Amino acid sequence: MPFNLDKFVASPSVEELDSLKKSEIVKVAKHYGIEFQPLMRKDEIKRYVLEYLVDESILPSTVLETAITVPTDNTFELKRLEMEMNKEIRLKEMEREREREEREREKREREREERERERKEREMQMQKEKEEREMQMQREEKAREHEFRARKICPQISGG
Repeated sequence: MPFNLDKFVASPSVEELDSLKKSEIVKVAKHYGIEFQPLMRKDEIKRYVLEYLVDESILPSTVLETAITVPTDNTFELKRLEMEMNKEIRLKEMEREREREEREREKREREREERERERKEREMQMQKEKEEREMQMQREEKAREHEFRARKICPQISGG
């Protein structure tokens, strides 16, 4: 059933006011010249309308006692909760970032250790190859010395 402003003004009631949408309560407030901010919540505007109707003796004062009290503007509480939530989010982000940095640091450390291990293995391999070359050179030198002595002792054996 569509809202009828004239019918409401002729016979206002808390029950009907409770059933109205915000746009309809705004029409009632404007009809009575009640000042309000358009961004106000429905319950806040409704509270202004009820107070006006009681002040003008259109409705009995008992309606304010029995009407559901509109919570006070809890913008401060919402802002505080939002700030707490943002703080928790920032803390979690910082923790994730710290964990990521720790993983990156550990990864770099493992890579550095791997490079160091590979470098040592290459050095050991090079050292082993050097020692093998030196041993080969010593063997060859001994073989030449042996051959030289053999020629000196028996020149006819060596063919020369």
